[in-house]
Amino acid sequence: MGKVTKSIEIEASPEKVFAFMCDLEKMNEITKGSRTDSFVESKYTSKGPIGVGTTRHTVGKFGGQQAEMDMEITEFEKNKKLSMRTIGASKFKWHGTDVLETTAKGTKLTSNIDYEPPYSVIGKIIDKLWVHKDIEKGIERSLNDMKKALET
Repeated sequence: MGKVTKSIEIEASPEKVFAFMCDLEKMNEITKGSRTDSFVESKYTSKGPIGVGTTRHTVGKFGGQQAEMDMEITEFEKNKKLSMRTIGASKFKWHGTDVLETTAKGTKLTSNIDYEPPYSVIGKIIDKLWVHKDIEKGIERSLNDMKKALET
């Protein structure tokens, strides 16, 4: 299992950052045309307000391969924490937690990702050489894209 942790400080309130993260139309907009890896597009697949149990379908690219995942929100602390995990028949197992902390300038956003690619022993070597780096770059790019969108 791989692990990636990345943080960024955004000059916006935790309320603004959290609302942006939950708005998949905005999140999809910042990823258009700028991705060769990581998440490309997500959409909610359940009705009602966003919270624990909300589901979404996500399309991404990891290690140069297309990946589709159904995900479920497992923790939802408004303006503080959002956790999701893959559900169903997804080949790529993923658990991510975003934590928001108030800072003097706005918000420190930390993304903690635990993942398990659908590989054998040889695949674990490929993960260390390639997939892990792709995920790391993708998370960093997503955080920077959010920062840019929220600070302009």
